[in-house]
Formats: sequence, structure tokens, C-alpha cells
Amino acid sequence: MSSLDRRRFLLGLTAGAGAAWLSPRLASPTAAATAPPASPDAVPSGVGADVTMFRGNPSHTFFGTGPLRDRLEVIWTFKMGSFTSPVSGKVWSGTGWTGTAVAVDDWIYVGSQDSVFYALDRGTGKLRWKFQAGAMFKGSCAHFAGRVFTGCVDDHIYCFHAKTGQVLWRYNTGTDCDSSPTIYKGRLYIAGESGFVHCFRPDTGALIWRTFVDGREGEPGSNGAETTPAIVDDRVYVANFTGELFCLRADNGAVLWKARTGDDTDASPAVANGLVYAAAEEKSPYLFAFDARTGVERWRFGGSFARGFWATPAPAGGKVYIGAENGRMYCLDGLTGKKLWEYAAEQSIWSSPAVVDNRVIFGSYDSHVHMVAADTGRPITKIKLQGRVLSSPCIVGGRIYIGTAEGMFYCLG
Repeated sequence: MSSLDRRRFLLGLTAGAGAAWLSPRLASPTAAATAPPASPDAVPSGVGADVTMFRGNPSHTFFGTGPLRDRLEVIWTFKMGSFTSPVSGKVWSGTGWTGTAVAVDDWIYVGSQDSVFYALDRGTGKLRWKFQAGAMFKGSCAHFAGRVFTGCVDDHIYCFHAKTGQVLWRYNTGTDCDSSPTIYKGRLYIAGESGFVHCFRPDTGALIWRTFVDGREGEPGSNGAETTPAIVDDRVYVANFTGELFCLRADNGAVLWKARTGDDTDASPAVANGLVYAAAEEKSPYLFAFDARTGVERWRFGGSFARGFWATPAPAGGKVYIGAENGRMYCLDGLTGKKLWEYAAEQSIWSSPAVVDNRVIFGSYDSHVHMVAADTGRPITKIKLQGRVLSSPCIVGGRIYIGTAEGMFYCLG
């Protein structure tokens, strides 16, 4: 669907879903002692056998673990449901382009555009619990201290007990929350279409600070900041609908600098090599590299790509990998932006690539999961799934967990 159509739909959904979000599950206490409290000094490692948040760590640079096979097959599948817009009548299902799964121990956690959040057995795909909300889960979740955190298009941020699905607390952002949470030094950071970046205590849901980062306050639709915050060296990086990249202090939310991307920047920033990588959409179809300390632009790549970029860049091994609306996966030199290779899928790439075992793994509108060599772009394998693959892979121990827009969720290996 086009950017304009997406925003029109969300405009209607915001107006029509306000009365629909209440459900019996939300009668649960807003706080409970059934989960261990989050230590304010705990720092998630983002390494090892688990992928605990979008892109694995606060800088968005951990992509999972191998070993990966040269050929992929389906290990198990799980069928999700569907959600019908109360306004447009459009039917939504499966994982959206920001809906990446999280894997912790033998659990998989993933939200769906069918308005249900799922907890699955990692080995079998069997349902362990689910939560029915009033609208779509578009983003990814985060797992920390026995709890799972996620935003929802019903305007709320939810905190679930990881083993039972009980709602421990919730927070109303006022409009769609399709940003994904980041855990950093025991605090929870998340943006949203309200235009604010929020910082919470994960154990109680107490708001520590919030900072407004978009000039469209109060307007419904696809506005605000849909990106997932990237955090490095006590600095929070988040981009917005009006084409700006903000750098905030992690402790109090104060603005340190902002830079121009030039158009709606839904792809999340990633930080590596002393640079912040951020990619914008059709009016400014570039991948940018900004100095992480000052916000000075160091280089940009693109300019001629129709509709620009929706995928989050993946810095790895001194390179940056990113898929584009034009169906190409690009590999660039991380310090200069020089193109090193490109690989052509059959249709658009909104899936954010993962780089594991010197391989780049990503989905495409062509319904395939692709695997190519990270150093050369040489195709290694691809597997066709049921439906467009917009979301990004979660990879643990060589198994790939990923969903499609037709409501199928897969374990590949």
C-alpha cells in the first residue's frame, strides 16, 4: 500500500478504534508483584543465545547467532488471525514491516496486525498464551526482567508478565504507538505517533521523562516518531515524520542536536563506527550517515530510488547493509558510503536485514526470504513463503523466525 494510503487508513483507524480497545483482559491490575522488578542498574547484554529486542541491542547492531545452513526448510508454522478495520473495512493480518519477533530461552514473542500478541514455544511453535488488544500490533517487543513490553495501535504501551501474559501495567500515549521499545541501563525507551519519546521505569511503568520530537502534535494519522530509539553512550537517537533526526540525553531527555533527513523517516536509526545511520522515504530517498556526537552529515547514498527506504540499516564489519523500495539490497562502506555491491530481489524490500555468519538475511515483497554472502552479495539460497515478507528475521542458533503479511509465522532452519 502506498505511503498516502497507509496514512489515510491510520487516520480512520485512530478515529474509529477509540471505543473498541477495551477488553476483559485489560481488567487485570495495572501493577503486580508477580514478576521480578527491573534493576535500575541492570544492562541487557544483547549477546548470546537470546534476541531480547528489535535488532538485539540498544545500538541496533546485534542480529542473532548461527550456524546457518546453505539451504532453508520450514521447521514449523503458526497461523495468526485477521483484524478488520472498523472504518475502512480493510483486513489486516500477519507481521508488519516493523514486527520482528523476540526470542528468549525457549519462548518466541511476537505481535501481529490481527490485533493479538502471541507467546509461542520456540521449538514447536505451539501457542503458550495470547493477548487480544483493540487494534494492530505493528512493532516489535522487548523482553527484560521477566516482562515483555510492546506498543499497540490502540494507543497503549503494554507490560506483560512474560510467562502468563498478565497485564502488569499499561500507558496511554494518546495515539498510535507503533514504535518498538528499547531497554537501556534498566530503563524503557519508546517513541510513537504522539510525537513524544518516552522513558519509563520498566517495573512500575512510572514515566521518568518525555520529550516532544515532532511538530504535528495532536494530529491523527501516521505522524510523530514511528522509529525505534537507538541508544549509545547515554544518547538516544530517534527520527520523525517531518524529516528530522534527534539526539537526546538518555538521563533526562534534553535535546543535544537534531539533523535533517528531509522526509518521513520510519526506518529506525542504527549506530556504529561513531556514526548514526538513518534512511528516509520518497521526498528524500537517501541513507544518511551523521556524526554521532555532533549531528554533522558525513555522507549520503541514494537520491534516485523511487520511494526511498523503509528498512532499517544494518551496520556490520565496517559495512552497512540496507534494502530499498526499488527491490535492491545494498552493501556500502560504513565510513564513506561507497557502494560495494547490490543484489536484486524481485520486488520491494522493507524487511530490515540481519547479518549472521557472513550472510545477509532478509525478506521481500516477492514472498521470499533471501540469503546472500555479506562480502560479495552472491546469492546463497532463498525460500518462498505464503505472503509478502515485510518484517525482519529473528535468528537464534541458526533458526530463522519470521512472519508474513498473510498471517503465517515461520521457523526456518
